[in-house]
Amino acid sequence: HTHDDVGWLKTVDQYYAGLNEAVQKASVKSIIDSVMISLSKNVSRKFIYVEMAFFWRWWNEQTSDTQEQVHKFVKNGQLEFINGGWCMHDEATTHFQSMIDQTTEGHLFLNDTFNIQPIAQ
Repeated sequence: HTHDDVGWLKTVDQYYAGLNEAVQKASVKSIIDSVMISLSKNVSRKFIYVEMAFFWRWWNEQTSDTQEQVHKFVKNGQLEFINGGWCMHDEATTHFQSMIDQTTEGHLFLNDTFNIQPIAQ
């Protein structure tokens, strides 16, 4: 599963593209790319994704063929989204309205893109 911080030690762009490695080595785009390749090579593999801010960005850069393949991963249970928020919010210092807003934003993306309506389980 992912735990890719949306703007913790680096900017969102730096995390996504793998820039500013002096602070931390992280390239979310490379992570998502490699996961999709891995899922396509073995149907028994599964992956859980959390932060929609990064996935939304990656999704919008993909070809229609790649997007179609990702839809298949979701449909057959290889790719699952948990939480579904724009980011994994901080539990200690975040105002409840911000938590609701960012969760709603992520859930709207999942609903619009994959017809997923996240539910608590």
